[in-house]
Amino acid sequence: METLELTTITDEMQSSITHMAQMRNALIAFTKEVLVKEQDYGVVPGVQKPTLLKPGAEKLMNLFGMSVEFDCTDKVLDIQSKFIAYTYKATARNKDGRIVTQCEGSVNSYEPKYRYIWMEKAKPSQAVQDQLKAEGMGKFRKSSSGWIWVERTENPDLVGLQNTLQKMAQKRAFVGAILLATNASEFFTQDVEDMGFIDVEATVIENEVKAAAKPKEEVKAPATAPSQPMRPAQPRENKNSIAAPVAEQPKKATKAQVKEVAKAEPEVSPISGETRMAIEQAPDVATLYLIHKANVELQQDEQFIKLLSSKKAELRKGIAA
Repeated sequence: METLELTTITDEMQSSITHMAQMRNALIAFTKEVLVKEQDYGVVPGVQKPTLLKPGAEKLMNLFGMSVEFDCTDKVLDIQSKFIAYTYKATARNKDGRIVTQCEGSVNSYEPKYRYIWMEKAKPSQAVQDQLKAEGMGKFRKSSSGWIWVERTENPDLVGLQNTLQKMAQKRAFVGAILLATNASEFFTQDVEDMGFIDVEATVIENEVKAAAKPKEEVKAPATAPSQPMRPAQPRENKNSIAAPVAEQPKKATKAQVKEVAKAEPEVSPISGETRMAIEQAPDVATLYLIHKANVELQQDEQFIKLLSSKKAELRKGIAA
């Protein structure tokens, strides 16, 4: 059997190792001291690495003295079917003008975040609300006048997004090129920023979830006695000194109390509000896979699997259309 000998580390290789170590240390220090969370990078529920945003990529480009050029490699402008697609190639060069790396980024008007918009509608019946929520087609949103009911509908002005789509393709290519050129993929991921839940609208949605939690807790309090026996055992409730007598009251619960318990039941779900929003705003099946992989404790949860399956079917339906 032939034995392979280890290559001797030359002075040039040692110099490269030293240079790469210095670059890595500089990147770590730069991330901690210069980059700003939610401005230069964002943290997305269900994704292990933070996502690098365009402002952060621009700062990294300046740190390493690079320049980036863009070339449109493909575009489709089908006005009749309202399908617009762009693909741009970003070329990153160092101070000497040498090409360090190249990366392509693409976008099209049939991506869910562009093809559909949320529009205010008259609030339907509770049954219809539940159905639309399960399908990802309806939800409540807070506005300046209070909570309103909105439904997802097809964007009537897809053609007007032409410039927006062009810039997005360039941005995706740019961020990808900077990640490759600076070896920053160890610390950041890309494209996740195009999910809805770290843009301005998503921040509002996240705040809605936190704000909505308060009134739910207030409604839950008076129904504690009849509802506790019907919920899964919770360690906190075991500390209550009146837990024993409460256990004998389920037979006396009225229909109204049973309905109240049913409404409150989702609150004990192990699925957090942030994870629910992440699933709802997922732009593609790959993102759903990342969310599933990151939430190991929920992979056997029936409700979690149903949410993922429903969103997956919705995405595939959008692609087929």
